[in-house]
Amino acid sequence: MDGDRIDQPVAAGDDAQRGRFEQVLARPVPLWSVLLTGIAGLGLAIGLGSVVDGWEKSGPLGRVAIQLARIPDTIQGSFRGAAPWYGGKAFEPLPAGFWRNPDQAFTDPGYVLVSPFDAKRGRSIVQLLRLSDGRVMHEFVPDIAASNAQSSFTSELTDIRRDKDVARNRLMHPLLLSDGSIVVHDSSPLARYDACGKLIWSIDGIFHHGTEQGPDGSIWTGYRYPKPRQPNVKPGFWDDALAQVSPEGKLIGVTRIADILERNGLAHLWGSRPYSDDPFHLNDIQPVFESGPHWHRGDLFLSIRNLSLVALYRPSTGKILWWQTQPWRFQHDVEILDDHRISVFDNNIRASDPNMQVDGTNRLLVVDFATGRTSSPWQAGFERNKLATRAQGRGTPLPNGDAMIEETEQGRLVRIAPDGTLRWRFISAGDDMRRMAISWARYLSPSTDGQAIQSAVSATCS
Repeated sequence: MDGDRIDQPVAAGDDAQRGRFEQVLARPVPLWSVLLTGIAGLGLAIGLGSVVDGWEKSGPLGRVAIQLARIPDTIQGSFRGAAPWYGGKAFEPLPAGFWRNPDQAFTDPGYVLVSPFDAKRGRSIVQLLRLSDGRVMHEFVPDIAASNAQSSFTSELTDIRRDKDVARNRLMHPLLLSDGSIVVHDSSPLARYDACGKLIWSIDGIFHHGTEQGPDGSIWTGYRYPKPRQPNVKPGFWDDALAQVSPEGKLIGVTRIADILERNGLAHLWGSRPYSDDPFHLNDIQPVFESGPHWHRGDLFLSIRNLSLVALYRPSTGKILWWQTQPWRFQHDVEILDDHRISVFDNNIRASDPNMQVDGTNRLLVVDFATGRTSSPWQAGFERNKLATRAQGRGTPLPNGDAMIEETEQGRLVRIAPDGTLRWRFISAGDDMRRMAISWARYLSPSTDGQAIQSAVSATCS
């Protein structure tokens, strides 16, 4: 019968062959052969390492070597999965999605562009939320596969096929344009998609962190040279730069951070420190739209995290007009409030901590150029809501004195009053309330972003 086990007879020849195999396995191995094998393996590892160290110059052998070297990362990634689960300290379990405080008569007139991980789709998406009621007014599902298929980019710093596929692409800091399209990236490539997710253009290269549009329509974002321009550094050196891109997808220019600091007599800010593969870590480029007593239209505020440096830079002359390295520590996100004030999202990291933990809570600081003073108007709100993201984070002051804060790692986005009163919150989490990181939300106002909002909302996608 089909379900019964039928034992097959063993032939005499099979038994003899098995005996010879067992004899081979049981033979003693000379010590010299073990040592020789070990030495050969060590030599092979050293040779592979030397090829990997300069793999771009080694032709086909280099490409094979780098793929072999990446096998452990690939295996690890397959076990870790694509969802950006939060693995830090305990957090308050809260249901995913939008919640509006029923005890508040306040109604938020704005919108927010947020890119959570959708567990059902197994990928990140971009949602346009109306904050008066939390309704999703439009959903972007960018065709990442089409963008990656056009790419010929290779680098030791990132592997598009392994790290930035549809499931793992985080859709960093989406920028909504007036026609309802979005510009987004997760390292490489930088791409623009229409409201229905169809690819419009893409640019190869390593693009990172914030993406902003300047007053002339050009797009500014962080850039990292795939092969460092800095002499005498390791291949993995993060040679950061400013990238300016046209709305049509043309790379207008790239300017190295190291060159900017050198030209302005500030090379010592990084050159006097111990060697690091990531000495700068540019994380925000904020364009100036209106000239005032302290800056001009077209100037840029730069946030360089690993130097705790915020600088006002004028691209037209290459000059740094102002810079400061305190009181913030490993900051993110500069915003321009008016003609004499900026805000800085201060991660407030304990630099002496080997795990770079937050010293209590994050802070949203305000620098007044007219008085030279720095204040922390929302400190009570940060403490009351225990806002403390170790990495990344965003802070957007709002016209009525509130602020929108993104606790990136913990997947929490909130609007708070200065005293900490919670107006609304958005949580990125799975069905079990386990948190997932979000990727730099953007507050949109109908008064300044109305056309872009309307274009996205009215888009008809099949």
